Amino acid sequence: MRLIVLANREPLRRVAGGWQVSVGGLAAALYPALRVGGGTWVAWDPGGEGGTVVVDGLRVVRVPLSPREVAMYYGGLANRALWPLAHGFLEKFEWKRAWWSAYEAVNRRFSESALDAGDGVFWVHDYHLSLAPRMIRERRPGARIGFFWHIPWPSLDIFSALPAAAAVVEGILGADLVGFHTPEYVRHFQAAAAALLGAEVGDGFVRHRGRTVRVVALPIGIDTEEARRLRQAAAPKAHAIREAAGGRLILVGADRLDYTKGIVERLEGFSRFLARYPRFRERVRLFQLTTPSRTSLPAYRELKKAIFAQVKAISRRFPGALVHRYETLGRGDLFAYYRAADAALVTPLRDGMNLVVQEYVVGGAGLPLLSRFAGAARYFPEAVLVNPYDSEGLAEAIFEVLSLDPEDRDERRSALLARARALDVNRWRDAFVGALVGEAS
Repeated sequence: MRLIVLANREPLRRVAGGWQVSVGGLAAALYPALRVGGGTWVAWDPGGEGGTVVVDGLRVVRVPLSPREVAMYYGGLANRALWPLAHGFLEKFEWKRAWWSAYEAVNRRFSESALDAGDGVFWVHDYHLSLAPRMIRERRPGARIGFFWHIPWPSLDIFSALPAAAAVVEGILGADLVGFHTPEYVRHFQAAAAALLGAEVGDGFVRHRGRTVRVVALPIGIDTEEARRLRQAAAPKAHAIREAAGGRLILVGADRLDYTKGIVERLEGFSRFLARYPRFRERVRLFQLTTPSRTSLPAYRELKKAIFAQVKAISRRFPGALVHRYETLGRGDLFAYYRAADAALVTPLRDGMNLVVQEYVVGGAGLPLLSRFAGAARYFPEAVLVNPYDSEGLAEAIFEVLSLDPEDRDERRSALLARARALDVNRWRDAFVGALVGEAS
């Protein structure tokens, strides 16, 4: 079977003398299937040059976009319309018809590039390319097409704020198989299809324009074997982190800069914890690891300012209790913090799934505090579940996780580890592709 993947981000990184396949994320999950079957990955070329690159058996078709297209398709429609809407942030949602026109044009170009790659099974990924399944179907009616939506699918009353909501659903329904992380997202998508298109919906399907599309909840995981190796390799760095902490208990938060991640709310909860439990002020240290992201967008620049102001205030009031690293850390460094930490604060305001909690479960040594509004909360009930909007409740949860009986903690960790292994990303890939091939055959 030859797989043709369409995803906004390319699975490559530049190294001395050429290119290297990315070692993490979606690329790591799909690379084995692409390499074995001689497949192709269609992605945006940030350099704007275009062309085809072949690295270690992986063929990558790089789609060039003009600066204007990047600003409108990616910075505009994808990240200022679809992203906030999907996460329920109506106050940050923006709409411009010119953005939609650019989005349509870029989706068309991705689809044409994928079709030019030849015959195969098409797998389209995420909110950047929601129109591509329908566009591929129009040109190649008999194609096998899968689509996976990696972020939350919102309720109908929120999604309906998008003027092009019907077109997005119509585009996705060009696929044979559509995947989401949770049953809740499946129900929301089906509700949108029924209300906006008059589609017939039932248990695991949407019927529209004479076609039946299977819609499934298939949660993504991490590469648990890779995480285990990273944990082992991180031992020396983790030891150094603990030594530098001077015997303090260690908390870690690791996030991309984004208003959905709840960093401001987390820091407020941590501050309240220190205020309420004075005996922990010199016994605990939180390492907040924030990766810069989308800093050209106004909402993200304002978020950065708010976080830095909060960090300054906490550090002044509780010296030594907080360390903020605002930089892109390598995975080896991240896993060193995971392994060193007694607990992880994974408290997004909304998240499609969340892989940090899974990385911590496999790579860490303690328990995670996990937002109830992350898709992962459905699959990791042994975590300490929290409401990130409730700063006082978050403070209590931090106290709870640091005060747990060791036997209780170890039992929870064992259960969480088993769940992370069951969600392994390689199983996710094989399950989706297997269902897609079986559905369309």
